[in-house]
Amino acid sequence: MNSTIDILNRILGVYNASLVSYIKYAEPWVAHGQEEAMSLMNDAIEDQERSVKILGERILELGGIVQPGAFPLTFTSFHDVSLDYLLNVLLVTQQDDIAVIQQCVDSLEVDTRDRAIAEEVLGNAQAHLETFQEIVSGETTEA
Repeated sequence: MNSTIDILNRILGVYNASLVSYIKYAEPWVAHGQEEAMSLMNDAIEDQERSVKILGERILELGGIVQPGAFPLTFTSFHDVSLDYLLNVLLVTQQDDIAVIQQCVDSLEVDTRDRAIAEEVLGNAQAHLETFQEIVSGETTEA
């Protein structure tokens, strides 16, 4: 069971210390007309916060200690930059996060509650990436 806790903590750490989560504190500059894009970004932030809470609760249920991780120091350079710039960086970091989460999902036992939680987090991360790609390409529609 200990390895399950470690795997869930790894996913939680990746999600909690992601660039998406950091944007909440970076306060990007949003150009006129990008309000919808920022709203979609805020939706992703809130979604990740819910997933982190679910993962943390499950880790505690399993008798583990939640290890939230820390933001990389490089993120401090993203304060007060444009949303456009952040979105382009976000495409890369989100793909990296998805790769790590996928490895974690693959290492969990099939047909377990823990794997289902991890797969849901992975699906959310992939959906966020698609949203970010749509924003960058200008394909967003009214929410």
